[in-house]
Amino acid sequence: MRFLGRKISPRGDIPPAFAGEVISHLKKRPEGIRIKHWVGSNHIKLYDKQGSNLRVETTINNPRDFKVFRPKEGDPQGGLAWRQLRKGVADLHRRAQVSHAANKRYLEALTCAHDTASLGTLTEKLCRPANWKGKGVRALNPYALEDLALLRAVARGEFNINGFRNRDLRHLLYSPGPLHTDRQKRYQSGAVTRKIRLLRAHGLIKKVPKTHRYLLTTRGYQALTAIIAALNACSDSLIKLAA
Repeated sequence: MRFLGRKISPRGDIPPAFAGEVISHLKKRPEGIRIKHWVGSNHIKLYDKQGSNLRVETTINNPRDFKVFRPKEGDPQGGLAWRQLRKGVADLHRRAQVSHAANKRYLEALTCAHDTASLGTLTEKLCRPANWKGKGVRALNPYALEDLALLRAVARGEFNINGFRNRDLRHLLYSPGPLHTDRQKRYQSGAVTRKIRLLRAHGLIKKVPKTHRYLLTTRGYQALTAIIAALNACSDSLIKLAA
């Protein structure tokens, strides 16, 4: 669901307002093996051709699940805003962008799942101070609650297509409440800005040009996948790997 742009709670609960089906299906055919993930009528499919070519496809049958930066319908000279993706060819360019991004990050996530680099190799530099535009920044500690919460937040699957913004991290890292004042919100926004700078200095995320959005880098995928997998692993499995 996150790869196809759906927001999921930290516990992995399906949103109550979601009325569609979520299905994953594995099928063996004479031509090869195919795995397909549906969220409603949209899906990502991965299959091989005679065991030699691996291919991934995203199919968008319901474009309203996605956004495009465009004017209102019938007002081509009006103001631009993020609006629902339309059917037909009007937003075909955006449909291609969304599909390509989903394909690319789905494959990148698969490569990270089978990375042979050790956890120490992937995190060694993260645990050392870094430099950002001539200024030093602190090291990251994946075992500290504050840093771990930040790493888990940016690794969430719903950010794999359009990336995340300051406000997205603020809502995940700070409990929302009706008593929050504008001053508190500004403080939280400034704190998240510093956290984003920290992640950029360590090469875990990159800025999407001409936007206020950020995406994980390849190095970020690899390191965060390894860290989260290690923290979720039981002691027995880790002892077997160390033997």
